[in-house]
Amino acid sequence: MEFLKIKDEIDYSNKRYKITREIEDMFINDGCINIEPSVFEDYDSFISVNKRIKKESMVKVLNGNSNVLILRPDITMNIIKNLIPRWENDLRLKLFYNATIFRNKTDSNIKEFRQMGVEYIGESSTKADRDLIGLALNVLKKYKNNFILEIGNSKYVDEILRMTNLEESIEKEVKSLIYKKNKTELIDYVRSLNIKKEICDLLSNILDFQGNIEEIIKKAEKFYMNDEMKKSIDELKNLNGFIKEYGYLKNIHFDLSMVAELDYYEGIVFKGYYPNSYREIISGGRYDSLTEAFGGKVSAIGFSIDMDELIKVINKKGDGNWII
Repeated sequence: MEFLKIKDEIDYSNKRYKITREIEDMFINDGCINIEPSVFEDYDSFISVNKRIKKESMVKVLNGNSNVLILRPDITMNIIKNLIPRWENDLRLKLFYNATIFRNKTDSNIKEFRQMGVEYIGESSTKADRDLIGLALNVLKKYKNNFILEIGNSKYVDEILRMTNLEESIEKEVKSLIYKKNKTELIDYVRSLNIKKEICDLLSNILDFQGNIEEIIKKAEKFYMNDEMKKSIDELKNLNGFIKEYGYLKNIHFDLSMVAELDYYEGIVFKGYYPNSYREIISGGRYDSLTEAFGGKVSAIGFSIDMDELIKVINKKGDGNWII
């Protein structure tokens, strides 16, 4: 962020510090322990897991042996790669971090994004899902009453694509169109593929599977559904009951078409938004399969907070209106 006046920069820095301390206190009171992730990532390891991330968006550096490294574009993988190879049975960790990620931007060179976040590793899925989503809701509520937390389950889309048995590049394109919510291009693209009509109809309409839990169930039941897809909806139904107990149901928007930017998310995924901002303030989800890539499958879920966007929204006046 750039400032014309020194005072503006100092005021912004002071506000960011205060908000950071407030969120750290929330994390510590919730039983989280601080961890400081490494700045560097192995290039080959990262792209092998995250195939949809554009390679040109990564900030590459060479080490002393001329091996290609990247400045961390993501914190979660950084932490998991460090911990899982040394993981001990029955270990449970709830960790938090305050760090910076780096991305190349075509219009502004290297861009830094400040993030805070939590990783809950080793706890049973249901308890961890509830704890982390509850914490994310409390963070959002602390700074504005008017917010939306979108919740989906990536197993639903993954199961549809598994059944199509598409080539990796085609599956990647379908996921990309779903992620971008590009309904017209998605319909045209899936209709051009050699897939069963019932799956084609499902993918053509999947972006409409949004709303409260009753609405998405009603919409999904009109199309093909197998046992695995039904299980993914049942997981959302269980979360709906817990969120209702917490009194946050009016802030929840379920979306069965949710696809995360990072490929390692598998299961519950969520994004939190404030009015007057099109960027998610909070994003996260379950990533058990990522731990398996580094030595052993361990239950894991987490979320990150875009601190720059959070502070920008807090400084804005007025709540605006939601359009969903």
